[in-house]
Amino acid sequence: MQQRSQFWVAAFALAAGCQARQQPALAPEVAELGSSYAAKVAASALFVSGRTLDSVRNEELQPDTPLTAAIAPLLQFEVDAQQHTVTARIGSASATAAFVPAFGCTLLHGVDLATLRARVPAPHAGTTEPDPATIDWPLGECLPATPLPAAVDGKALQAAVDAAFVEPKDKPKVRTRAVVVVWHGRLLAERYAEGYDAAMPLPGWSMTKTMVNALLGIRISEGKLDPGAELPVPEWRAQPDDPRRALRLEQLLRMHSGLHWNENYGDPKAEVLRMLFFATDYGGVAATQPLQHPPDSTFEYSSGTANLLCRILRTTFASDADYWSFPRAQLFQPLAMRSARIEPDPSGTFVGSSFGFASARDWARFGMLYAQDGMWNGQRILPAGWVKASCTPTPGSHGSFGQHLWLNESPVDPKERAERWDDLPRDLLHMDGHEGQYVFVFPSQQLVIVRLGCTQRGGFDLHGLLRAVFAACGGAVGVGEKK
Repeated sequence: MQQRSQFWVAAFALAAGCQARQQPALAPEVAELGSSYAAKVAASALFVSGRTLDSVRNEELQPDTPLTAAIAPLLQFEVDAQQHTVTARIGSASATAAFVPAFGCTLLHGVDLATLRARVPAPHAGTTEPDPATIDWPLGECLPATPLPAAVDGKALQAAVDAAFVEPKDKPKVRTRAVVVVWHGRLLAERYAEGYDAAMPLPGWSMTKTMVNALLGIRISEGKLDPGAELPVPEWRAQPDDPRRALRLEQLLRMHSGLHWNENYGDPKAEVLRMLFFATDYGGVAATQPLQHPPDSTFEYSSGTANLLCRILRTTFASDADYWSFPRAQLFQPLAMRSARIEPDPSGTFVGSSFGFASARDWARFGMLYAQDGMWNGQRILPAGWVKASCTPTPGSHGSFGQHLWLNESPVDPKERAERWDDLPRDLLHMDGHEGQYVFVFPSQQLVIVRLGCTQRGGFDLHGLLRAVFAACGGAVGVGEKK
């Protein structure tokens, strides 16, 4: 399912057996995984988000259990502010992540810093933009001073937003960082935790997968990607009788390909961890997986699939420079998502499974694109019919997954068990990410709710936030209930 697994807690949990057997040190794979994760998360927090190392220690790397409390002191950081690198060490294991302004942060696995810095996106031709603070929302950051619409209960809305920041007593911290509510294109409410603000880019983790959905749709509309053609995957084309050659783009978008994948973050040998924290070519990890099931027979959530799609997207460009400039030129700039970026893997392919960053306001703008059927400011960004197709449930997903989007639909097969919010609209769609990143879109109500945080052990009342905001904006809670 979504990247809700606890990377850091899971990594340390793997050491429990070592302690139980009274081994003198962490298992090597645990130390390697922990150092790679810590270096990457800390580098992006410092150099992309502009946070402090102390905030990373107090949130992402906070020891929330007795075991992690005992092991966390083993972690050491070296921050080179001049070279924009972060090295994390746990015993003899170490990993380094480096920041490149045009791209973000990348682990130095199979690539050196000079190679990263030699990569340059194609320049984007455009006019000099006025100060966003002088431009009205959503094209800029200037919010209206007029009263809220009569249909909105302002007190109830503010109470719902404030409740998202309350830490429950005697339970794990939920650490909400930002909440933004947009209704019919107007930003109605927002709030940020101390140390965070409206301009700070924050990780979306698996919400980045929906960015991949958008980029593929745009490339198809440009006539540069044929969804019915054989996929340009060299590992599959090496053998003329390879059954994977029959796979097509939609099967990957729906995670219905039948390719083997292990998304278990508690397993140190899982492909997802090997990919995100050890590999050089993330899409290649997915491309080398065999068919485990017949295509179209099984829904299998796979971060590897998202990164394989990013590698396929890369092949449609004449140069890497054009590929690297594509998200900003064709998606982020048209939507006024000035803070947004997708970080690349060491090979230079975007990590569309996990490493997308944007401010809470920019995540809201992205949600508005789907609320408006792919339209923005009178311009069609996504091809006609793309959002509708993306919101068609994938068989085997219990009505919960479309094309790199989560849904609130009924199952395609009546025999499947429905897993949805029965009291909220069935056309609701959402993007979900590790540690409680959410963009919820209510198309019929033109309502977008963004919640960003660092909730590692559950406990955040997501359903309560959705119900309360929906009701405050004039929605009738219960409209989606089964008859």
